[in-house]
Amino acid sequence: MRWMLMHAGVKLGLALYGFHRTQRLPVLPVCPVSGPLPSLSIIVPARNEAENLRRLLPSLRQLRYPGPLEILVVDDQSRDDTARVAAAFGIPVLSIRELPQGWLGKPYAAHQGALATRGEWLLFTDADTWHAPDSAASAVAWALTHEADGLTLFPAFDFNSALEAAALAAAFAGLFAALRASHGIVNGQYLLIRREVYERIGGFAAVRDQMLEDLALGVRLHASGYRVPMLDGQHALRVRMYSGLRHMLDGMSRLSAGTLVWPGLRPWIAALLIAWLATPFSIPRLGIRDRGWTALISWATSGLSLLPWTWRMGRPEAALLAPLGAAIVAVAGLRGLFQRWIGTGIHWKERRVR
Repeated sequence: MRWMLMHAGVKLGLALYGFHRTQRLPVLPVCPVSGPLPSLSIIVPARNEAENLRRLLPSLRQLRYPGPLEILVVDDQSRDDTARVAAAFGIPVLSIRELPQGWLGKPYAAHQGALATRGEWLLFTDADTWHAPDSAASAVAWALTHEADGLTLFPAFDFNSALEAAALAAAFAGLFAALRASHGIVNGQYLLIRREVYERIGGFAAVRDQMLEDLALGVRLHASGYRVPMLDGQHALRVRMYSGLRHMLDGMSRLSAGTLVWPGLRPWIAALLIAWLATPFSIPRLGIRDRGWTALISWATSGLSLLPWTWRMGRPEAALLAPLGAAIVAVAGLRGLFQRWIGTGIHWKERRVR
């Protein structure tokens, strides 16, 4: 019983600590902005994203931006109709023909996109996003008003199922608890940055071989003294990260394996996270030993620990599946580490990334 109470305390403490960090984020107010604003280039690295582009590109076409605006899709050797879909929406496409040695795909696509555009500000965004009409103008105006060198957003999420919501809640609870804010947390789903700042830190060329290129770029920004804060962007940006269970396992293997070896990870919190993620595997044993009561309490505390996160994500009922969500994150992380250890590598979007 004492062990169970200690374990419950760890789970609640970690999840609430991570949630507290998100609650401290300033909110990006999304509202019409009167210009003029400086020129903005929106760059969308895309590999096998034909379906997602059908949702993203209409939202980008409807942006109300009182200044010069250009949008570019960088087709990263897609095997589907990514380029054709972008062209159908009237969006220019830059096609990557060959990936140079030493580069990973997404950093190279983002790098080429920056070279091919001319805006004073750069907005790197993922293909699985949706943007509110006044989001870009509000983001640039906020950065100018607050004399920031850019900003990054924590978005709202769309899910196929409560289980997916539980898994993402567990992943983000751990991520926000474990990463040092001093390393500069950047979300590659939405990164707005001054071009001159981007170029001074070496851009994506400086993180060309990094599996978590957004976090690596954040470290360089922070080390160079630039201000690129994370804001609560729930009213500006929506993200649909995964299309199914296999896609989610692949994505979380990449994210978890990269995070667990990340230099910005606090080791003592990482150790506690492992104990937290071990919860699902101890519940059956507890149920057999104590006629189910201990297992029920353990399941309930897991749900309580993730309830603030699932509530924030708009799926409070997903907290009931908290142990299963934690199990997915644990399996994905172990899978990614094992793949790196045996040399088969981590694969993402039909390409080896490590």
